[in-house]
Amino acid sequence: MILITPILLGLTISALSGVGKAIRDTALSLGASDSQAIVVILKEARYAVVAAIIMGFGRAVSELGIALMVGGNIRGFTRVLTAAIALETQKGELELAIALGIILLSLAFIVNLVLNRIQQR
Repeated sequence: MILITPILLGLTISALSGVGKAIRDTALSLGASDSQAIVVILKEARYAVVAAIIMGFGRAVSELGIALMVGGNIRGFTRVLTAAIALETQKGELELAIALGIILLSLAFIVNLVLNRIQQR
């Protein structure tokens, strides 16, 4: 979570600043309160915010080094899927490493499928 927070914040701020000031001004001129204007801005930037979340997820899944340095690869506590794949490969358990890789690939595929479904709405 610490690793992806700057990425998520940067991309989300960029997405929100990309929404034109005219949209906020229009909402306010039509009688919207500040909180309602924020909701309008969030609705306009929703796809970019979802893309930022997906990018953060991808970064977190793909980052092996930070997980090993910070977490220590302790089974049941800090072992993430990418670290487990690396460990099982080093131990020679290629079948298990391939199975874990298929699980990770399936998870990434499902996340991308959900993102595409959201964008089609």
